[in-house]
Order: sequence, then structure tokens, then C-alpha cells
Amino acid sequence: MNTLLNPAAGRVAVQDASNAALTFGARLRRALGGFALALLVVALGYLILRPALLRWGATDAEVAAALPGDLAGQRWTRAVTIDATPAEIWPWLVQWGQGRGGWYSYDWLENLLGFDIHSADRILPEHQNPVVGDPICLAQGVCFMSVYVIDPERLFILQGRGPDDVPFWTFALSLAPVDAGRTRLVLRESFGPGALPDAALYALEVADVVMEQKTLTTLKLLAEGGAPSTLVTALEIAAWLGALLCGLLAGWLCLTRQRWQRPLLIGLGAVVVLLTLTFVFPPLWARAALDAALIAGLLWNRSSADGARMY
Repeated sequence: MNTLLNPAAGRVAVQDASNAALTFGARLRRALGGFALALLVVALGYLILRPALLRWGATDAEVAAALPGDLAGQRWTRAVTIDATPAEIWPWLVQWGQGRGGWYSYDWLENLLGFDIHSADRILPEHQNPVVGDPICLAQGVCFMSVYVIDPERLFILQGRGPDDVPFWTFALSLAPVDAGRTRLVLRESFGPGALPDAALYALEVADVVMEQKTLTTLKLLAEGGAPSTLVTALEIAAWLGALLCGLLAGWLCLTRQRWQRPLLIGLGAVVVLLTLTFVFPPLWARAALDAALIAGLLWNRSSADGARMY
């Protein structure tokens, strides 16, 4: 009787019943299909971005330049211009390492893995005089790297060697003055052929895209007299989690609604946004704009769904 008096309510009830009638098999097919599409977007997105990420901020000359300890396998080179002299940057570099000045990256993420990293926000006098051969730890108790080259205000290079004393990993930091007040900081990692399994090297490559962009940004800030902000880091995390939440909500709508096409597009859009936030390192305002676009998409889907129920 109520549906005769209120046809719109009847249409809503039919739509809700249609959504509830989705079988487990239909939802499973959507879940597997959506997951496969998301993986495809991630893979294609990273492959498109990869050439630029492996040389983030570096010039052709910096990528091609030889550095002491370069190994013949995979390598990547990243760089940043710092508004400071080599003498002002050098103290931050020589205190590198776990139990010393840290890695100047996402300490909270490294510590989730048990690395016990605490990056310094000041110059530490007790760690200003390393010598060739000094061990440098990657994490607590993981100290297979050692100082390989020290050329004050120019080169600080670490190298890892195996039990056979064959080098397998070189981590190099290079300073080159641009003019009286600016310096190029170049960070390079190189690996010996077969030093790591391909899967492990690829995982390290992906992780270092994120961590080293943060490292270079933090070193620039510190050397220029600034201080890292926990608020900025918190907002970066919040933007990433916001995009993830939007993607998960879109995925849920795709699984539970007859009209699944728009939620699927929004979900794939969230994957693109997560790729951008993770690897492109956009400014905070751009991160907020990307999250706002995803929220607008979800609201657009909601209004469209409500409109469809009325007709």
C-alpha cells in the first residue's frame, strides 16, 4: 500500500533489493577483476614513472658522471640544489647512519621495521670525524657498510662488502658548488652484478624512490637553516590514508551495488592518486587537491545513485 502511495519509495526498495540480490559469485568476479585492474594500473604507472624516478632531480651530466666505488650492476642517481655552501652541508653528511645522525627520511616507517633510526635535527659534534673503514650501520646491529671515501666537502662514500671482500653495494654522496651560495647534492646507489636477487633489488629500488626523495628534501631543509616539521609529515600521511580510504570505499561500492561502473572508475582513480602521492612527492596543496577530487567523485556517485532511484 505504501508503495502505491509513494512510488519513489517503491523504486528505492526495488533498488535496495537488487543490490542485496548480488550473488557471492558476482561479487567475487568483481573483486578479482577490480584487483587485477588495480595491479595493472600500478604496474603501468610505475613503469611510466620509473625512468624519471631513477634520476629524480639529476641532470644528464650527473647521471653520466663516474664516482669512486661505482659498481657495474643496477644504479640510480638523484640530486637536489641546496641554497648553502658545501662547508655548510658537509657536517650533515658525515654524521650519516643508524646510531649517528640517521637517514633524514621517514624515521617512523623505518622504525616500524625495527631499524631504530632517529634522524638528527642538529649537527652532532661526536660524529663529525669518521675515517675510512669506520662501520656505518643501516639498522641496529646491521653494519656491513663502511666508510669507503672521504674527500672533505666533496665526497662521502659508503660501501658494503661480502665475506670474500668483494664490494656489492656503494652509497655515494657528492657535493658540487653551483655558485657562491648554492650547491648540488648528488646521491647515488650502485650494486655489483648479482649482488642481490632481482626481486630484492627491485623492492629496494621502489622503497628508495620514496625514502631518498624525503632524504634529499630533509637535507636541503636542514642545510638551509630550517627544521623538519612533524606536522608536515603527519599531513603527508593523512593525505595518503585519505586516498586509500576513498579507494577502499569505492571498492566496497563496486562490490555491493548493481551500478558498479562509476565506483570502479573512482577506485582506479584512487590508485592513480596513491601512485602520485607515493612516488611523485607533490606539495601539500596538491595532495589535498587530489584527495578532494576523490571525495568529489564519491559524492558525485552518491548523487547519481540517488537520482537513479527517483526515476
